Formats: sequence, C-alpha cells, structure tokens
Amino acid sequence: MMRSSVSLKFLGAICVVSLLLHQHLPLSNYYKASAAEQVGCIEKERHTLLELKAGLVLDDTTLLPSWKSDSGNSSTDCCEWKGVSCSKKTGHVEMLDLNGDHFGPFRGEISSSLIKLKHLKHLNLSRNRFIHNPPIPSFFGSLSRLRLLDLKGSHFGGRIPNDLANLSHLQYLDLSSNNLEGTIPQQLGNLSHLQYLDLGVNSLVGTIPHQLCSLSNLQELHLGYTKGLKIDHDQNHEWSNLTHLTHLDLSQVHNLNRSHAWLQMIGMLPKLQKLVLYDCDLSDLFLRSLSPSALNFSTSLTILDLSRNNFTSSLIFQWVFNACSNITQLDLSLNNLEGPILYDFGNIRNPLAHLYLSYNNELQGGILESISNICTLRTLYIDSINLNEDISTILLSFSGCARSSLQIFSLFYNQISGTLSELSMFPSLKELDLSDNQLNGKLPEADKLPSKLESLIVKSNSLQGGIPKSFGNICSLVSLHMSNNKLSEELSGIIHNLSCGCAKHSLQELRFDGNQITGTVSDMSVFTSLVTLVLSHNLLNGTIPENIRFPPQLKNLNMESNNLEGVISDSHFANMYMLKSVKLSYNPLVLMFSENWIPPFQLVSIFLSSCMLGPKFPTWLQTQKYMYELDISNAGISDAVPMLFWYQTTMLKYMNISHNNLTGTVPNLPIRFYVGCHVLLASNQFTGSIPSFLRSAGSLDLSSNKFSDSHELLCANTTIDELGILDLSNNQLPRLPDCWSNFKALVFLDLSDNTLSGKVPHSMGSLLELKVLILRNNNLTGKLPISLRNCAKLVMLDLGENRLSGAIPSWLGQELQMLSLRRNQFSGSLPHNLCFITSIQLLDLSANNLRGRIFKCLKNFTAMSKKNFSTSNMVIYISKLSSFFATYDLNALLVWKGAEQVFKNNKLLLRSIDLSSNQLTGDIPEEIGDLVGLVSLNISSNNLSGEITSKIGRLTSLEFLDLSRNHFFGSIPPTLAQIDRLAMLDLSYNNLCGRIPLGTQLQSFDASSYEGNADLCGKPLDKKCPGDEEAPQEPKSHKETSPEDNKSIYLSVALGFITGFWSLWGSLLLSDTWRHTYMLFLNNIIDTVYVFTAVSAAKFQRWLKGLMEKY
Repeated sequence: MMRSSVSLKFLGAICVVSLLLHQHLPLSNYYKASAAEQVGCIEKERHTLLELKAGLVLDDTTLLPSWKSDSGNSSTDCCEWKGVSCSKKTGHVEMLDLNGDHFGPFRGEISSSLIKLKHLKHLNLSRNRFIHNPPIPSFFGSLSRLRLLDLKGSHFGGRIPNDLANLSHLQYLDLSSNNLEGTIPQQLGNLSHLQYLDLGVNSLVGTIPHQLCSLSNLQELHLGYTKGLKIDHDQNHEWSNLTHLTHLDLSQVHNLNRSHAWLQMIGMLPKLQKLVLYDCDLSDLFLRSLSPSALNFSTSLTILDLSRNNFTSSLIFQWVFNACSNITQLDLSLNNLEGPILYDFGNIRNPLAHLYLSYNNELQGGILESISNICTLRTLYIDSINLNEDISTILLSFSGCARSSLQIFSLFYNQISGTLSELSMFPSLKELDLSDNQLNGKLPEADKLPSKLESLIVKSNSLQGGIPKSFGNICSLVSLHMSNNKLSEELSGIIHNLSCGCAKHSLQELRFDGNQITGTVSDMSVFTSLVTLVLSHNLLNGTIPENIRFPPQLKNLNMESNNLEGVISDSHFANMYMLKSVKLSYNPLVLMFSENWIPPFQLVSIFLSSCMLGPKFPTWLQTQKYMYELDISNAGISDAVPMLFWYQTTMLKYMNISHNNLTGTVPNLPIRFYVGCHVLLASNQFTGSIPSFLRSAGSLDLSSNKFSDSHELLCANTTIDELGILDLSNNQLPRLPDCWSNFKALVFLDLSDNTLSGKVPHSMGSLLELKVLILRNNNLTGKLPISLRNCAKLVMLDLGENRLSGAIPSWLGQELQMLSLRRNQFSGSLPHNLCFITSIQLLDLSANNLRGRIFKCLKNFTAMSKKNFSTSNMVIYISKLSSFFATYDLNALLVWKGAEQVFKNNKLLLRSIDLSSNQLTGDIPEEIGDLVGLVSLNISSNNLSGEITSKIGRLTSLEFLDLSRNHFFGSIPPTLAQIDRLAMLDLSYNNLCGRIPLGTQLQSFDASSYEGNADLCGKPLDKKCPGDEEAPQEPKSHKETSPEDNKSIYLSVALGFITGFWSLWGSLLLSDTWRHTYMLFLNNIIDTVYVFTAVSAAKFQRWLKGLMEKY
C-alpha cells in the first residue's frame, strides 16, 4: 500500500521536474555544448564554487573530486565540473545539482558566497546530511533567477524563511522530509509561477495559509505528515482557484471533518488526479451527513487514499464509486471496516485496478468472492484482516474474472493454514505475499506456481524441507523470501536447485534467515544478478573456503548468527564494488586483511560483532566514508581508537564498539553525532574525562570503563534535547555535578557502581522526562532533595547501597514500579503514601532503620494482586525525529535464595517485597493474602511478633519466603503447605511451636529452615512430636532347623520349577499360534515400558531446563 503510494508520488515529482525543466529550465545537454561553442566559466564564479565546496565537504576530500583549483592536471573550467552546468552563451553558472545520493552526502555548511552566482536557475541540495540541523539560509531569497529549489531530506531545521517569497520566478520548491517547524509563511502565496510545492514530513503547525490557494499555476501540493496543520474552513471557497492542480496531499490534517465545503470545492477541480487524505479523522458520520448528489469528483480523479481513518461500514464503497467515476486506485487500509462487504463489485463501472484493504481486522466472510468480480483488478492487499481458513479454500473462493488479471496479491499477517499446492490458477500473478500465516508442509513444484511469478514471499510460516529443483527454471523469479520457516535442507542443495536453470540469471534477492539450513557456504558467483543474500540465524557451520566468491553486484550480505569459521580476507571481497551492507556478527570468524588494504566498496552498514578483528583497530574502517550503522563489539580489539575514526562517527546512526579492550582517552572534538545516534562504548578501558561532544547522542552507554571525570559531559552550558539514555555505571566517577538542568529529554540515567560522594544534586529535579534513575552502590549521603518530586514520570528509582538518611520521602511518584532504598540509613516509619503506588512490582526497603508496623494497605498494590500482570512497559522506549527507537534493559538487584542477583526485564516477573533487617514491630497484616501475584517476600530480621496469618497460604505464586529472626509464635499455618511453588523457606529463630504441617513441600526443606524454634517438631527436624513413638514389639523366637528338615522344601521347589518351565515353553514349541501370540505380547510390554520411560525422561528434562532458566 505505502510502497505504491510513495512510488506514484516520486514518479509524479519526476514528471513535474522534467516538465518544468523542459518548459522553463535549460537541460543539462542544453548547457553542455561542444567545446568549440561553449564559453568557459567565469573566474569569479569558479572561485565561488570552490568556496562552496570547502564548506560542504568538511574534511572529506573525496567529495567533488572534479572541482579543482589551478593546480593539477584537472580541468579548471568549472562548466566541466560534475554537478555544474553553465549557459553556453554567457558562461554563467545556471545549474547546481548537488543531490547527496549522487555526489555526497555533504555534511558541512552552505557558504553565503553562493549569492554571487547571480544567474543560478536550478539549485538541488537534496538528500544531504547537514549536521546540527541548520536553518534554511535566508540568503537563498537573493537568488532572484531561481526556478527550482530542492532541499528535500537534508536535515534542515528551524522555520521556513520568509525570504523565499522573493523568488518570483520559482516554479519548483521542495522542502519536505526535514525538521522544519513553525507555521507556513503566507508570503509563499506570492510565488505566482510555482507549479510544485512540497512541505510534507516536517513539524509544521498552524493554519494552512489561504494565500496558497492563489497559486493558480500550482500542479502539485503536498502538505501531509506534519501532524500540526489545520485547514481554514472560513476560506474553503479559495480552493476552487487551483484549477491546474493534479496532486493534493493533506494527510494528518485533523480538522477536515468539521465541514464538507472544502471537499466540495476540491471535488470540482477539473484536473485533480490524486487525492491523499491519510489519517484525517474522517468517518462514516462525515459521509452520511453529506448528500450523495452534493459531491461528484472530476472524471480526472483516479487515485484516492482514505487510509487510516475511522470508516466502519462497507457503504464507503458505494460512496466512493458513486462520487469517483474513473477511480483506478483506492486505499482503505488501516480503517475499522467490519462485517461482510455488502457491495457488488461486479457492477462497478470504474476501471479499479489497485485496491488496499489491509488492517481492517473486523472484516468478515465473502470478501474474496465479491472482490474477485472486479475484472480490471491488478493489485490487491488484504493483509491482517483475520482470514483464518485453509489456503486452498481461500484461493478457490477467488473464482471471478480478477483471477486472470491479478498481478500483485498480498495476504500478509492473517491466520491462513494448510499447504501450498496449486497457484497456477493466477496466470498473470507476479508478486505473492503469504507471510506471517500458519502454512506448513513443503513448497510446491514450479509448475504449480504462476508462470510469470517474480516475487514469492512466504516468511514466518512453518514450511519444511527445501527448495524444489524446478524453482531453478522459473525464469521470471526475482525475489524469494523464505525467512523464519523450518527449512532444513543443506545450503549447497538449495544453491544447486536454484542455479540449475535460468533463475540464476534473474534472481536478485534471496532471504533464508531464521531457518534450520545446514552445511557451509559455497560459491555464489553463479547468480549473475543477485543483490541481496540473507542467510542469518541458521545452522550453517564449517570453514568458509578461501576460493569462495560472491556475485560482484551484491549489495547486501547477511550471514549473522551461524557457526561459520575460518579466515575472511581481501580476496573474498575482490571486485565487490557495489557492496553496501555486511553482517557477519556472532560467527567465530577471523577477519584478516592486508595492512594497507583499501576495500573496493563503501559500506553503509557494518555488523561484525563477536568476530575477531583485533588486536589492532582495523585500519580499513577509516576508508569507509558513508557508514550509517557500525557494530564491532566483542571483536578482540586491544588498541587505542584512531583520531580519524571519531570524525567518521558524525554520520553514524548506530555505533557499537563495546566489549573490547579499547584504551586511552576519548578526545574532546568539535563534532556532533547524527541526530538520535545510539552510541555504545561500554566494557572497555577508556580513562580520563568524558568529552562533551558525546552528549549529542540519542543514547549513550559508557558503562564498565575507567572514566574519572564527567564534568565536561554534564556541565557544558548548552541545552541537550536529544540525549534520552545515559549509562555511566561501573566507572570511577568521584563526584556528582549539580548541573542537570540542561538535559531536556533524559529518560534513563544510571550512575550505579561508581565512587560518587556528597548529596544528590538539587538540579536532578529538573529532569522532568526521567523514568529511570539508578544511583545504586555509591557513597551518597544526606537527605533526598525535595526537587526530585518534579520527576513525576519515574518508573524505577534505585538508590540502594548508599548512606542516605532521613525519613522516606512522602512525595514519591505514583508511577513507580520499582523502588529500592536498600542498605541506607533511612529512619522513621513506613510512609503511608506508599499505599498509593499501585503499580509497584518491586519494593525493597531492607537494611535501614525503619520502625513501626507494616501498613495494611497492601491490597492497593494491584500489580502484585494479579498473577498475570503485564511487565512489557518495563522497557523504556525513546522516539527520535528519525523514527528510531532505543530500548534499554531495566535491572534490579535482589537477594534471591540468600545471594544477590541481578534480574532484567522479563525476569522482573519476580514481584518482590523486601523489608528485612529493619526494626519493624507488630504482626503480619492479613491483607498480605491479597498479593496473589507476589513471588518473593522477605521480612526477616525485624521485631515482628504474633501468629503467622493463615492468609499467607493464598500466595500461590510465592517462591521465596523468609520470616526468620523475628518473634513469631504459635503454630505454622497448615495453609503454608498449599504453596506448591515454594523453593526457599526460612522460618528459623522465632518462637514457633507444634508440629510442622504435613505435606511434601514443607518436608522437602532442610532442617535449617526451622532451627531456633525450640518447640517445633516433626519432619524434617529430628525432634519427634508427642505420639510419634512406635510401640515396642516382642522379639520373635527362631527355632533352629536341621538340613534334613529342608530336603522336602528343596524337592518341592525343584518339581514346581520343572513343571512350570515345560508347561510354558513346551506349549510355545509345539504351537505356532501360541508362540506368535506370546512374542507379540512381549513386544507390546517392551514398547510400553520404553515409551513410558522416554516420555518421563523428556518431561523431567523440560522441567529441569525450565527450573534452571528460571533461577
């Protein structure tokens, strides 16, 4: 759905640009006259271009190599430089095409000397990565002859400058996919020659200026995906002025449903071809209140996108086909359509070719029968509509004329079952997607597939076996996507079957990740068109041969998470000029390249975690200018990081060099990371001060190093609105600076396991977005600052193992799920406000000086009162402008089975209360019985008294219970024996008495669990309870017997044995029937015993494995 929409938009933009250039702008071949005719470039303009280059390229001298100064043998005629075109008559520079995909991307700055190019008509700076999100230069407004300005996707920020309204000749303006904010300047309505305007995918707000409707020459207007724009309903009549408009995108303009007038005006536009109203809060009510006769779109409208709205009724089809007589593409995906579609598609007169109905989960039966009657249908997307029938039934129901015309068919993410068999009934089908269903069995032979099939996607099912040999003869096959199935064939067999015919020349994409494919990697160069090869997460093993070759046109290679061995050298990558992505992580491979090796490729993604790259830092990495993702963690590198590498990091979106032995300091450089970059330097040997440039990351993990100073990082006087995750744990930081007010986006902060001293800084209260604060195991003292009450979003607060004092604050946030104040010097009673932290899952106040009684409001802890309470929200998500997400493990330090252990994320199902080692008094509240989800309870080493409440037997999820070293008296409640999950119990050193309740659970514990209770008796203690003594028995007298008395016994035994033996075996020898019957009986007995033994052993192994994983 989205692929088609984006492609159409892109093609439309290309067509408009081509039209504009043809009608109004000189083309490149117009500029490039022959040497005899063309005037050379003007010297001043040549110097201007060199100044422009110096600002754009920063330190990357490989960019714009043809732009040379006087020195050297290269041409000094700037009109011959790539990306530059001049007038053949005057020699003035008229065209600069510096698209980052072709020449960059550039990361520097745009020199103001550009305004010296007075005759510039065409300026394309799209697809670049200008750092620091610079504003669009206002001096662009001085380029008065400009016809085309394209700044798409170049990370510009700030507001749209009003000066652009001075470009009176401008015909094409694209500012989309940047970080622009604020309102749209109404002055843009003065650009009377404008034909193309795209401001979409930004953060613009406010009302769409009605002045834009005066742009009578406008052909395309894209204002979608800004989330903050609104339409001015008082000026709806102005839309009728856009008589040349062919494309209109108002996606995510959320006030469209307040009036019908705008839609009526747009409907009358005579040339409108495409209308996109994605996510505009439109609904059935909006349409029902509009008379069918009140709206008739122009016959020119062919594409209508109403996806992600709130339509529920199939009446939407009747409305669309009545209002739009020539519709060829309709998108209704991501709505709430429900029930059967009560519409006869066989009677529509529209030439509908593309229909998108995905993600309407409430649609019901008959949908395919009805749709199959659309004889012009070529594309059908019905992903995630809750289809739950057998694949053969579904395909047979698609019996109408559309079976012959359909070319793209997507049934992704349903519940379709059965085995793939006959698909040749679709003679025109080119793309089939059956991913994320419940298909099983083997792939069908090629003659069962459509003869024109180009793409087969069946990932995330349960297909078995391998790839049929006949697949090698599918000459049209371009993409085969079989990820996450149960394929178990050897890789060599798969490669042989796919390369035995013409498919080896057509295949461009092979994805077999997440299967059970065995064997080792063989030569892949036979696939002459292969671009993407994914074999990750299989069972591949063995040594990669030295002479193996990959296709020279390969761009993406992924063999992660196998067991491949051997040495990867220069020769394996020879002639691979097109390679962009290499993923070999989690294989015991050794990458050994020549010291001065210069790779023939420029990689974007590099994932080599757990491969051996060291011990020296790989020098070949410094030749890679366009890295976007880099993971060389746990790669055996023991070296200092080269200075040049830090400069390369400014283009990275993800950098992981953790778990090596990297040494030295990180230099404080004048650089910034890419917006939202995730930086992991953990588990190395970095020392010294933490430089300030690291704070420009989106998430930063510096844990487990030897950093000793954080002042530069934390106290630089600039606002930090990107850093969301900061982990400085397990370093050697001695002080906690009081300068946190500049961190506006910090969500996760971990400073545990340092040597921090002094008080918790007051400025930490300015971290308004903070959800996790961990200061565990330091030397912090004093009271907690009251400013922390401003951190109302805290989910986890861990201040354990410090020397903090005073009363537990009454302002603790009600959003807390994990609170640990263990091993401090807090005093006073348990604050009543803890009763209001209803989502608490881990409460640890152990080893303090707390007094008073345990509060009775325990039933308020709803997260502990449910056995299946979700803990998915314990993972922190941080969204960035680029739609990247960062996740981070939450961890808690608990005393479990007598030892301190760290539990992470899903292990936090361990819901726990620990109030041990305080001075609490009173009894155990009966309300404890409401916490049926509680897994661990420790209230040992207090001054508690009274009887142990029988309600404790309701805690059926309990695995750890420690009530030792208190003053409990009375008997052990029999209900305690009902807790069958209990793995650790300690009732020692109390005043308990009576018999230990009988039950296999309580008797299975060691006697030490009950010691120190003088009046307890019964198993497992050696002390017997009254009445347990056995009555004495009279000893039996044994009369001596002589050998003569035993003769009759021996004779009787011998005669009995002989008679029985021959009665059985004689019958078996003489009768075939008896013999066969007896042998069959014996076989059945043996089989029964074997099966019983095998099943019991398997169950025991699973139980043992689960127990080990659990603890």
